[in-house]
Amino acid sequence: MAQKVVVYTQITCGPCQEEKMWLTQQGIEFEDRDIRANDAYFQEAINLGASATPVTVIVDDQGEQTVIHGYDREQLAKALNLA
Repeated sequence: MAQKVVVYTQITCGPCQEEKMWLTQQGIEFEDRDIRANDAYFQEAINLGASATPVTVIVDDQGEQTVIHGYDREQLAKALNLA
């Protein structure tokens, strides 16, 4: 199971809302970082190579980080060991 999940979002982003709902349905706890409400979160997302939201960072139990750009259920499920 993932150690930590952070999702960079913005309130007007439909795919962001879909991803958060999906994560909740899967029982995955996550930190929602609204890039419009916090300039530091915006910069973090840019530093991760974001050109759009959502951007999801998953850190596993070994400390390995996976970054997923966009709402990609297949990649999310694989990174979260749900597949």
